[in-house]
Formats: sequence, structure tokens, C-alpha cells
Amino acid sequence: MKPTILAIFLFCFSNISAQTYLTSGGARASALSDAAVTINDVFAAFNNQACLSMIEKPEAGLALQNRFGMKELNTLSAAFALPLASKKGVFALSVNRYGYKLFNQNKIGLAFAKKLSPVFSAGVQVDYLNTHIDEGYGNKSSFTIEGGVLAEFNKLKAGVHIFNPLHVKITDYDDERIPVIIKAGISYSFSEKVLAAAEIFKSIDSKENFKIALEYHPVKALYVRGGVSTEPVQLTFGFGLKFSQFYADFTSGYFEPLGYSPGLALRYAF
Repeated sequence: MKPTILAIFLFCFSNISAQTYLTSGGARASALSDAAVTINDVFAAFNNQACLSMIEKPEAGLALQNRFGMKELNTLSAAFALPLASKKGVFALSVNRYGYKLFNQNKIGLAFAKKLSPVFSAGVQVDYLNTHIDEGYGNKSSFTIEGGVLAEFNKLKAGVHIFNPLHVKITDYDDERIPVIIKAGISYSFSEKVLAAAEIFKSIDSKENFKIALEYHPVKALYVRGGVSTEPVQLTFGFGLKFSQFYADFTSGYFEPLGYSPGLALRYAF
């Protein structure tokens, strides 16, 4: 079983658009095919730190994402955002773990975001990254940064996010480095019930990945979501439930031929 699991893991690892340390931004984002560079919940600590500036109350989130029904491909994420008094900005702490005991990647991030004007916001995050490979290979740790900007024009939002602009080196062998990843996207609220989003994701090590998504809010307590991405082609869908200040989001993606990738996220705004 070990070689089989490792083979599937390596296949998945090479086909997720180089999202090495960007594997989970919450179930809402996953249901929208991760077209989430303008989404303003606590999981913006993974998607675009500039969106944290829109959070007005302390907020905590916990998410679990599974790939293709294999526990070895789980991603566990947690984030906490704390707005400062007098709208002086928002701090956020996030942690992320992807993989299993033989191979896992871990990320801890500390972010700060602030509204620079009624239109523009910006955020930056310092990341500690760690990769563990068992069977005698050991650990490799490094630091990098990421950040983004957000512009709000009435019902239209536009955001840009860059991860690892330092192009941090993993090993000296073959000059292996963590890829630089850039995301840019827009979202438009047609009404209080309908939100559309589009995004382009580009790693320096892979082709562009185009994403489009739609969120429908038919009643106060329910959200219905869906999206599609191109590289690789994957359909995503999900729904969310809102109970006062508590949110529960469910998602799944479908990728031929490996199957479904379900996920769950819980959020609470204090």
C-alpha cells in the first residue's frame, strides 16, 4: 500500500497547479474553485491578506479538505483574525498542514492588513514553511512572504495576490525552489443574492489556471456555490449555512479520473 499511496500522492502533488503551500483557503473558497482573491472572511489569510482589512469583528475558522477520499492527502487549516481598535488594521494568525506522516508540508503565517483609503486595502504576511519527508530524508524549513491588494468599486471588487516573491530555495541540489505564484481576480455582486467571481492563477512552474464561480444566496441561512477551473479541469460545488454569527461551509470538487475531494469549514465571528 505504501508505494501506491506515494505514487498517487506524487501524481496529485504535480497536478494541483503548484499550490504547494496554498492548499486550502476554506470550504467557501474551495466551492468557488478557489476564485477567492476578493473574499473577505478569516480564510483570507490564505487567499489574499488584503481582504482581512474588511473584517470588523474577531473571527476564527477551522477547515478540513480531503483529496480523493485518501486521508494521506488531507489538508487541515486554522486561522484567527483580530481587528484593532479605531480601524487601525487587522492582525491574523494562520496554520496549515498538508499530507501525512511520510510526507507533509506545514505553514505558519502572521499577517497584517489595513484599509489605505475608502477604495484600496493592502495586506502582507510572513510565512514559516516546513517540509518533512520520512525514510531518512528529514526536514527542510524556510521563511518567505506573501501579500496582496484589494480595490472596491461599489459592487465590483478587484484583487491581486503574490506568494513567495523571494523565490525561496528548498535545496541546493538542482537549485530547487518554492514557486512564485501570482493570482488576480474580480468579483461582482449583481444583488444581495448573487455573486460572480473570476480569477487567473499563475505559477512560474506551470500554465495559467483560469477560474470562474458563482454564489447564490436564496434565503438568509443558505448559500449555494459552484465553480470550474481549467488547469487541470475540475468542477467544484458546495453550500453554506449561517446561524447568527456561526457559519458552516461544505464543498467538494470532482477531478477525472481520481474522483471527489470533499471539505468542511467552520467559522465564528465573535
